[in-house]
Amino acid sequence: MPTIRFQPNLDYPRKSLASDLITAVLGAVAPGAAMKRYFDPQSFSRPTHILAFGKASIEMTNAAIECLGTNFARATVISTPTLCAQAQFKNKFVDLLAADHPLPSHLSISATNELIEHARTIPHDHQALVLISGGASAMLCSPKEGITLERIIETTDALLRSGAPIQELNAARSKLETLKAGGLAKILEHITRTDAYVLSDVIGGDPTENIRTIASGPVAEPDIPHTIIASNQSALDALCAWVALEHINPIHTQRDAVGFAADEAKGIAKVLIDSIEDTPCAVCLGGEPTVDITNTSTPGSGGPMLELALACALELSTTDFHWTVITLATDGIDGPTNAAGAIITTDMLKDPTTIAQAQHALEHHNALPICDTLGATIRTGPTGTNVNDIALVIRWD
Repeated sequence: MPTIRFQPNLDYPRKSLASDLITAVLGAVAPGAAMKRYFDPQSFSRPTHILAFGKASIEMTNAAIECLGTNFARATVISTPTLCAQAQFKNKFVDLLAADHPLPSHLSISATNELIEHARTIPHDHQALVLISGGASAMLCSPKEGITLERIIETTDALLRSGAPIQELNAARSKLETLKAGGLAKILEHITRTDAYVLSDVIGGDPTENIRTIASGPVAEPDIPHTIIASNQSALDALCAWVALEHINPIHTQRDAVGFAADEAKGIAKVLIDSIEDTPCAVCLGGEPTVDITNTSTPGSGGPMLELALACALELSTTDFHWTVITLATDGIDGPTNAAGAIITTDMLKDPTTIAQAQHALEHHNALPICDTLGATIRTGPTGTNVNDIALVIRWD
């Protein structure tokens, strides 16, 4: 579990509230525990090679090695430089490679080439276990012939800046790269069996169809079984369970939120404002809200969860009841910031000057500095998982 860090001026009760919530949510989507829950030992009777990529690949690999026992042969694992620097493995037959995210780099291409070589050299009578998690589309990068890395970066960056949904982003990547849309599956056709275990970062839709979207579907072929071990729904279920255990009335759950963060914030704030339910009561949200900065000449520093927290708090700032807003990016990295989310409460937005500053920050997508000033920012560093975002808004007695 990562260390949860708060601003020095945030008081203990609020730190405790947010810390307990985050611990419950991240515990529910811990990749290692999820792997062990879903692992089917009967599917792996031969020497098995692990090909793992994404933000949760390290913990997923360690759990898979433990589950495979003597059937484990070798692993190639790709993750972020920060997570690689922190990694420890339970077996020496692991090649750990760093790659960049959210934009691919030459580091990504180099790591991918080594994974491709491993895949090609797996003996035909062995098996493969492919472990996929969020962030893998950028880390697993192998340009098609005639496609430059620069073109892939430009395409990816433009779509990210516009707040494009992951389906659109990964569809574009699939046209530019060799391993997307079943490309890795083709390399593995020579071996006995391939299974895929997935920590999903795709929101909503048919789980069967999502297989082609998660990490751009590198092994999305009908004859390769896919097991989804955790998703945003897992995190949202944990959030709702925590709310109930705290004796807070969950009056509404917003699932599959993929609109702009400020719009999603207005929606959940309105539900709470209009509620006639007994207090304390709460609205829960799960999904992947986005931020569109294409029309901003000089966008500031802020991500969707900071922006959602700030926008929701501003909507609630004129009400006559006490409230708390908590947001979390489960990977610990909210957009281009070093923040994981925020906790904002009634007394933080009482002063008209502060409210004006917050509105200005929201308009310029510059939520991080004002959240720091308010004492609202939550930091965890990379968590080693990634099932998108959750948010909670509470109306108190």
